[in-house]
Amino acid sequence: MSSSKIKVTVLMSVFNGEKYLREAIDSVLHQTFTDFEFLIINDGSTDNSVEIINSYDDERIHLVHNEQNIGLAASLNKGINLARGEYIARMDCDDINHQTRLEKQVKFMDKNPDIGLLSSANRFIQDDKILNLVDRFPTDHHTLKAFL
Repeated sequence: MSSSKIKVTVLMSVFNGEKYLREAIDSVLHQTFTDFEFLIINDGSTDNSVEIINSYDDERIHLVHNEQNIGLAASLNKGINLARGEYIARMDCDDINHQTRLEKQVKFMDKNPDIGLLSSANRFIQDDKILNLVDRFPTDHHTLKAFL
C-alpha cells in the first residue's frame, strides 16, 4: 500500500464469513462516495472467505492475512495501524451498507470537525426480509463513554 492520503479507510475483519461476504463487499464497492481504500483483515479463515475476496478485481481492496486467528479486536487494531484514510469506516463481514453511507458520513464529519466518533442506525435482515428492528447507538457523551 502506498502512503498517499485518501479520505476513508473501510475496515473489515473476516473470520469464516463466507455466507454474507459477497453482499458486504458489493455494498462497499457500490458506494456513491469513491475516495476510499477497503482494508480487509483475514483473521485465519478456513472457509471460502479468501477465495471470495480474491475474486474481486478492484484496486481499492487490500487484503491482509493474520497467520492465525487473533480475534476481532486485535485484527481491527492491526487494521487501524495500516489504515491510510483520514476517516475509518468500520463494518462487519455480514453488514450491508446503504449505498450513500460513506457520502453522508464524510459530509457530516467534514462539516463537524469537533466530532470524533460517528455511527448510524442499523436495520436487521433475516431470511432476506427486513425486520422491524432498528438499532440506534447512544448520542450523549456519558452513554458513549460507557460503551468504550
